[in-house]
Amino acid sequence: MIALAVIDPDRRLTVTTSTVPEPGHGEVTVDVAYNGVCGSDLHLLFDPPDPLVGHVLGHEFSGVVRATGEGVTGWAPGDRVVILPIDACGTCQACTSGGDSAVCVTGLAGGPGIGRPGGLAATVAVPTAMLHRVPDDLGLRDAALTEPLAVAMRGVAHAGVQAGDTVVVAGAGPIGLLTVEALHARGIDRILVVEPNPERRDRGARFGVDVCSPEDAPAAAAGLDDPNVRAVIECTGHPSVVDLGVNLLGYGGRLVVVGVHSAPAPVHLLAMSLKEVIVVGSTAYSTADFAAALDALAAGLVDTDALITSVVGLPDANAKVAELHGGSSSDVKVLISHGLAE
Repeated sequence: MIALAVIDPDRRLTVTTSTVPEPGHGEVTVDVAYNGVCGSDLHLLFDPPDPLVGHVLGHEFSGVVRATGEGVTGWAPGDRVVILPIDACGTCQACTSGGDSAVCVTGLAGGPGIGRPGGLAATVAVPTAMLHRVPDDLGLRDAALTEPLAVAMRGVAHAGVQAGDTVVVAGAGPIGLLTVEALHARGIDRILVVEPNPERRDRGARFGVDVCSPEDAPAAAAGLDDPNVRAVIECTGHPSVVDLGVNLLGYGGRLVVVGVHSAPAPVHLLAMSLKEVIVVGSTAYSTADFAAALDALAAGLVDTDALITSVVGLPDANAKVAELHGGSSSDVKVLISHGLAE
């Protein structure tokens, strides 16, 4: 039997037990070590009209291969892995023509934690196509950051910036601060982080960047060494940030929309036209983005200790998720540990 946390009728995470899953053809089972809590987990738990009773959340996880199914080669019990949670359909335009730089949107909906049981179960069955091997010198705790870091890496790639450019990052939450680290990994250090929450602003300042509130952003950007903002990377999902981003950008700048927007965002199109602003959407990550994120973690280019602010056991998952949803938490990234020894 294994422990897992499921959504109950009251939109709580209730810990229960289940039989150990068996790997199907082309699958392995993975004993989960750490699972990161993501904003999309909160949406799935609290937003649907009816609670997703019995669903097992979790798409940011690392672990160890437990068993292999029929037809599996190249993987064995004991292999340390991190999961790319996209079950690519193989038939859409992204799959057939995009190579390893495209994202299968259909596959996003079918991955662990969304379309199938995720990392809040102690053992999960996944196709081998989702497996990435964790380098020997990278711990499983830090490897659990690969998925959200890959989101940030893709956003930075879409920004098309290079060392010496000025970049504004909207939001000092997990994806915002991972975006800061992804920029640092590319040698970009002229960064302004815009964040309304004072505690998160204080945390953002620890990453060696300028920080300000949204209302102070125009003046703060104008006071930078190079006020010609080449890119704004939007990581909040808040509608007001889109227009602010356009206003902050210099001529020919790029607005990269990483945040998940559930409502229309008002924007002054004249400013966008006059500045010839380029707006780029950024969805999740490709195989190439995921591999780049794993490489950056293994190379020590990311301050994981500053990003991982809480590690709790499965019995405390519900309390932590409620705290994050309520807005009272000062955490950046919360990991749920299943107590697996490395």
